[in-house]
Amino acid sequence: MEGKLLVLAGEFFIWYVLYKLLDLKKEDKNYRTKFVVLHTSLGFIGGNVIGLVLSTFSGQIEVQTKYALLVGIILSVILLFYSLYVNQEKIAKILHSDLDWGQTGWSTLAVVAVIMYCFIQAFKIPTGSMRMTLLEGDHLFVNKFIYGIKIPFTEKRIFKIKKIQRKDIIVFSCPPVALSEEEREKDIQKDFIKRCVGLAGDKIEIKDKVLYVNDVPQNEPYVNFEDQDNIYQTFKFYKTQQEYQRAWEQGSFTKVSPALVRDNFGPVIVPPGCYFVLGDNRDKSFDSRFWGPLEEKYIKGAPLIVYWPPKRIRIPR
Repeated sequence: MEGKLLVLAGEFFIWYVLYKLLDLKKEDKNYRTKFVVLHTSLGFIGGNVIGLVLSTFSGQIEVQTKYALLVGIILSVILLFYSLYVNQEKIAKILHSDLDWGQTGWSTLAVVAVIMYCFIQAFKIPTGSMRMTLLEGDHLFVNKFIYGIKIPFTEKRIFKIKKIQRKDIIVFSCPPVALSEEEREKDIQKDFIKRCVGLAGDKIEIKDKVLYVNDVPQNEPYVNFEDQDNIYQTFKFYKTQQEYQRAWEQGSFTKVSPALVRDNFGPVIVPPGCYFVLGDNRDKSFDSRFWGPLEEKYIKGAPLIVYWPPKRIRIPR
């Protein structure tokens, strides 16, 4: 999201530079033509911003670019026809307003992008994998600096406030192995929200729906089982524990029947620099049981507060 905002800030800045280069004057014979170009292009950029916002609040985050382009084209076409037929005397006033929008747009979006990259981001719960802790349609703010600010183009983090602990709810970029083949082909990016139940070096095992960490059964009052009465049994589909561990780390369990790992899983050892995450709605969650360990580089932050709908305002635990 923040990357798209920086692109839009760049578009506004390029528009502002173009405005200065065209040097519009009423006596210029190409006055209206230049006005049409500037007003229409600003409409396209403004439409991009509107489309981005609409896609975010509609929950269609994976198609943000399509929303932005579609709304941008629609708005630019409307402003194109308006620009061609607007009264000549109104052009100067409109251009002055456009200049204000252009100047404000690039600086505001640049600041918002930095804030979203480093500090806070809006997030919408897309599925029921975290029921009853978080419900589909819940809107929340994500604290992105609590686990450290990520240095751009690197995997390093600075100013860490705390380390991830067991039972922390975390938001992270979906690992490529957790995407479908179609999603990878379309270069779709999306975020997941799960609960961390295992740290690097932990032994993780699930026996008849009960989670064991380092051979100790876990007390998990937040867990919801929608299929409580059905416990799927498994069998050894790898010859050795080493093969099982390797297959799990590579995300190979996404290709087997969910019944083989949902209720009885492991044991596996969480690799260095990784975490084991599960959804609270244990029977309806696509998580580390299937696609493997979560690498630290994908982590974005922790939920700060649910702000919508009003009756759901709360701090997730």
